[in-house]
This record gives sequence, C-alpha cells and structure tokens, in this order.
Amino acid sequence: MYFGTTSMVFYARPLDEAIAAISRCGFDYVELWMDQVWREFPERPANAVRAILDRHGMEATVHCPIMDVNIASPNAGIRNESINQLLACVEFGQLIDARLVVVHPGRRFSLKEPIDQHWRTQVGSLGCAFDKAEHLGVTLALENMEIDKEIASVRDYPDMFRVIDDCGVPDLKITLDTAHMRDTQVILRFIDKLGPRIAHVHVSDATDKALHLRIGEGSLDLPAIVRALEDHKFAGVYSLETYIPGDEEALAKERQKLGGLFAGE
Repeated sequence: MYFGTTSMVFYARPLDEAIAAISRCGFDYVELWMDQVWREFPERPANAVRAILDRHGMEATVHCPIMDVNIASPNAGIRNESINQLLACVEFGQLIDARLVVVHPGRRFSLKEPIDQHWRTQVGSLGCAFDKAEHLGVTLALENMEIDKEIASVRDYPDMFRVIDDCGVPDLKITLDTAHMRDTQVILRFIDKLGPRIAHVHVSDATDKALHLRIGEGSLDLPAIVRALEDHKFAGVYSLETYIPGDEEALAKERQKLGGLFAGE
C-alpha cells in the first residue's frame, strides 16, 4: 500500500514548497491538481514538475482540473474547453510518469436538463478521455461524485457499470472517494460490487452534512472500509483528501491517523 495526499493542502505555496512539505510528513505520493500546476507552470509544466518530484523523492498521481469546467456541459464552448483541458491533463500524466490520472465525470447544468441528452454528452466526453489515455498508455481512474448531488450522474456502482457498458471500457478503473458517499454501508456495497476495479482511494471522513473532514471527525467507519478494500487486494494509493489549509503539523498528524487505520502499522 502507499499513502498520498493532495497538493491542494498547500495551495497558497509554490509547488516545490508544497511537495517538500508533503514529503516531510511521510507520504509516498502527492496528488497534483492540474489547476494548481497550471497556475504556476502555464506552459509545458511536465519537466519542471518532474524535477521537483525527483528532488524530493516523491511519486505522483494527477487530478484533473475542476475549477469552472464541466466535460458534459450543455454549453458547447465550455464543454470543448473542459475536454481540451482534460486531454492536456492526460498528456501531462504521461510525461511525468504519473501512476494514474483521476477524472471527474461531467454533471447536468440543472435538473431540468434532460437526463438522456446529458448522458449522451457524458459518454462522448468520457470516450475522448478514454481514447486519449489508451493511446498514451495512461491509467484513468473515474471518481464517484457526491451521492446526494442530483445533478451528478456518476455517483454509485450502477452508474459506474453504465459507464463501462456505454463507453465500452470493460477494464474501467475507479477512484473511490469515501466522503462523497457519506455512509459506511453505501461504501461497503460499492466496494463489494466494484472492488477489483478500484485503483485509487480518496480518504476523508464525512457526515450527512459535511464532506472531507479529518479522520475521526465524521461518522464513517474508515477501519471497516479499509478492511473491505484490503480483502479485495487493493494495492493502490490511499490519498488523503481532507481540509487542512497549509498546516504542515496538522497534516503530519493526519498522516499518522491514516496509517493507524491499518492494523499492525
């Protein structure tokens, strides 16, 4: 197993400082959010970022851009720009030899948008990303969105199976975000249905009212969730995704709590 965390913990710092701090806290991987990467390196960021990773002895996963983008937007201009940014993210992942690229599915503009029309757009946009990744030899891991957000159309295991069928991706890999599901039993069912496909895990606590809490501050039974993943031979990165804005000491404590979810560590 490997432990990681998001670079967004240190969003206000230069990436070199952010990655150095994450390394000092004892993580194996940093999850590079493309919004943050492009802010600092707007042109051809791969060489500079790979050099930073090497300098601090870190490996990386990559998170697709999320700010003001929607690959399933009914607005063609927004949709096309969102797809272009996602494809550029996939290329970046290949150039830095990232373990995988986390992908957010698109969402409806509102509940009044016809679901069938939205889904056709969703499938077409995801298909572009899957094709690009296959061509470049990059692993994509599609993330489940918030279970209670009705405008999201990929939230639980039936939605993932629909993507598999409609996009023609029998080997689909998945990022499980624990907080997005809010409920331990719903997560355990998701793992039972999709276990071998889960390639990456975003770890944080949650309640029915709050997401991405620190471990132990929500209602999720994270040790039981970890045991279920281990039963399915999960061998990917447990990537911490909690709200700890710029606090290295707090992040180091959270790393200890993350390790404590595993008996014997």
